[in-house]
Amino acid sequence: MAAKKKTKGQLPDITDPVEWAAHYWEQQELTGDPRRFLALTSLLRFERIVVDRVEAELKQHGLNLTDYLMLMTLLLSESGTRLISSLARNLLVHATTATLATDRLEDRGLLYRSPHPTDRRATCVTITDEGRELVTTATEALSETGFGMPSSTPQMVEVLLAALTAMRDTVGDTQTKSR
Repeated sequence: MAAKKKTKGQLPDITDPVEWAAHYWEQQELTGDPRRFLALTSLLRFERIVVDRVEAELKQHGLNLTDYLMLMTLLLSESGTRLISSLARNLLVHATTATLATDRLEDRGLLYRSPHPTDRRATCVTITDEGRELVTTATEALSETGFGMPSSTPQMVEVLLAALTAMRDTVGDTQTKSR
């Protein structure tokens, strides 16, 4: 991450925003851990790039990212049914967001809601055949585009996944169960 040499009064020729931040962090002699700040910056930039690419593909299927992830969670569920509150927790969205997504997807016939059989306060959401078909088609299209990471090699993806899993584990986000 070395910046190009500069002459007095001239700004360095840095085109990478993360390198730019590293250069000016050092210039200003800020306290704290610059590597963690740079990791945060890099992670958030990469996340935005991936999300933008994924959402552009999903738009062609009439979905946004929350709707897609909700349908995928239902598709991957053993019975195709989950509680709205459980979907919200798993997708890291507010319960209101999950309810609004449920409304949108139900209006399109991609899922339906029903009362929980034993808890009258809870609402179950179930994916329909139409929802399964749409999310499968969208997933195939995302897979063809590398899920927003088209230039990443399988090895790069494995390293990223392993690093993120280990880091999520340190904050208690993983819930590994023996099978």
